[in-house]
Amino acid sequence: MEGKLSKGKGYRIAMVGGEELALGFKLAGVHESIIAETAAEAEDKIRQLLQKDDIGIIVISSRLANGIKDRRLLNAIDTSLLPIFIEVPEYGDSHSPDTLRRLILRAIGIDISKKIGS
Repeated sequence: MEGKLSKGKGYRIAMVGGEELALGFKLAGVHESIIAETAAEAEDKIRQLLQKDDIGIIVISSRLANGIKDRRLLNAIDTSLLPIFIEVPEYGDSHSPDTLRRLILRAIGIDISKKIGS
């Protein structure tokens, strides 16, 4: 299910989420901005995206990610190196600064809250 990393290849960003989140990402320039209202729809869309070899990042709303029941798909999301999965809160969802810290840690592998030398 994972894409293959090849030198010089340009990867695209895809987003799966509600209508408002999809619109926001589309305005930000993300071409694969896919609307999914239920976790079942999101599962289907993510499976389709995993079949594409030009997707490097998949952004998914936390509401939909928390509703995914397929264990194989959850394992693919949790262990995938390419594409990278980033979970973001949807518009109106409550989130804390800790959520943002975890998003950045997952995306780039660096904990921004730690001081250098700590």
